[in-house]
Amino acid sequence: MKRFFCFIIVGLLTVFLLSVFSCGKSKNNIKNGEQISKEERLEWFRKAKFGLFIHWGPYSNLAGEWNGKQVPVGQNAEWIMQKLKIPVGEYRELAAQFNPVLFDAEEWVSLAKNAGMKYLVITAKHHDGFAMYHSTVSDYNIVDATPFKRDPMSELATAAQKAGIRFCFYYSHREDWDHPDAYGNDWDYDESQKDFERYLNEKSKPQLRELLTNYGPLGLIWFDRGMYTQEQGREFVSIVRELQPRCLVNGRVGNYDKELLGDYQDLNDNGMPTGGIEEYWETPQTLNHTWGYSRFDNNWKSPEEVIRRLVEIVSKGGNYLLNIGPKGDGTIPAVSVDILNKAGEWMRQNGESIYGTTASPFYDLPWGRCTVKDEKLYLHVFNWPSTGRLTVKGLNNRVKQAYLLIDDNTQLKFTQTLNTLTIDVPPKPVDPVNTVIVLDIDGKPDVQPPVVKEDPYNTINMDFETAATGGKAVKRFNRKGTFHISKWTGPDDTITWHFAVASPGTFNVLITYAARDEWRDKEYIISAAGQNLTARTESTGDWYDYKIFNIGKFQFDKPGQYTLTVRPKTGMDHYLMYFKEIRLVRESENSI
Repeated sequence: MKRFFCFIIVGLLTVFLLSVFSCGKSKNNIKNGEQISKEERLEWFRKAKFGLFIHWGPYSNLAGEWNGKQVPVGQNAEWIMQKLKIPVGEYRELAAQFNPVLFDAEEWVSLAKNAGMKYLVITAKHHDGFAMYHSTVSDYNIVDATPFKRDPMSELATAAQKAGIRFCFYYSHREDWDHPDAYGNDWDYDESQKDFERYLNEKSKPQLRELLTNYGPLGLIWFDRGMYTQEQGREFVSIVRELQPRCLVNGRVGNYDKELLGDYQDLNDNGMPTGGIEEYWETPQTLNHTWGYSRFDNNWKSPEEVIRRLVEIVSKGGNYLLNIGPKGDGTIPAVSVDILNKAGEWMRQNGESIYGTTASPFYDLPWGRCTVKDEKLYLHVFNWPSTGRLTVKGLNNRVKQAYLLIDDNTQLKFTQTLNTLTIDVPPKPVDPVNTVIVLDIDGKPDVQPPVVKEDPYNTINMDFETAATGGKAVKRFNRKGTFHISKWTGPDDTITWHFAVASPGTFNVLITYAARDEWRDKEYIISAAGQNLTARTESTGDWYDYKIFNIGKFQFDKPGQYTLTVRPKTGMDHYLMYFKEIRLVRESENSI
């Protein structure tokens, strides 16, 4: 009996210890090593569309000026240490004065929520090397090195979770002007003496582990400035996958000149794509010109501009990450608050046309933009028609009804003839910035493709924007490669254009692409009007070094519309090429 009670006591003690250990391991509700697909990680991001970026640190105290020297408007105030070559010792003294006593985490999160934003990304460590959280890796942080003695990242994480906002970190993993071995500081440290791997192992990787371990489930880690090698970038991706498998990694984690490593791609700062990208992407833009606070920069975007940029980005398939720069005292400039609140008013009425939507199926709409959700088209009318009629060309679907989004009882009359839809609209827009009209259609959107026409220089230019991709071929973006098409590995992976020839003639076929050395000598076929040209890829150099190749001629015996298709001839275990464009150049009648 005594032994029986001993077994019970030992068993209870074991259960208690296991439960304590389990709680310690899962305090962030994270299952380490969980196998999560890229699509699962992206699910929330695809729906969110609109996020708040925050650049905040000791540079916010300086507000764009040091020792009477100003960082010019148009340059980044958060780069003040590097722009003005502030010595490490002196910048550390400035950082020690950082005391944002007016900081209110719930107020910041409420601003994001009221603006209609679904995620928040904040600088845990920017290029100056100062940690805006309580780091045990380096005492150069806001708790140990300043009179503030609080961890604002912890407070923001709690407030965001309470408000239903995804909390995310920006972390500068390569650049650190404080550490003697990191990239960036060449005014205090001798570049030839640096041991970059030591910096990664001593500071960058351990701090990333802290962020992934101590602040609950994160929506994403926003890396910046790339890496020297792909292997270094993969190490950071691996840390995120190990500690938070559901956490997204942005595309700036690896080498900018090479293949994407993250879950999605970021365009250049303040960038805007010319057409839809078929991998998921995000545009980071700031509310004025600089990212960190500068008292000199008053070039603010209007609420109208913010709304229209958001719609344009979403209509092209991306997310809008809009930045603000709080002041050093912890307050957000009043003008920033006003702009976001006004944008939020529009979102509260029209958010259905943004959240969870996909890119426009139309190549061009002269009056505005379009977003899609299931069998609904949301027409965002920027330029209200003075005729009282809105025309939509190229829609093959039958329209069941049309109405104003803010009042679905307001049915709009329309007529549909062949592929032209004409909608009778009120004499004035309901919203002066962007009135949204909803079309309920029969089936998924089916829209006529654009037709590329011969330009005044007797050339038909077929590029990224006007292409239709099939199979695994997708439209992509890379900092060095810019807009291109790749991922095609077999005959079912195609790029197609519709084009028009004005008169009979012979055209030289010029293709522009980049191909790595190991991709050379693979056959591909270009087809048009029953004619086929077969060519082999040639090496162009390193990654995105584009070159133009003349691979033959097409003869068109009569004017009219044609299609042109490019495809690999056989399957392969790598991409065919990084495709840029095809040009059909008409031969002169006088040429020999």
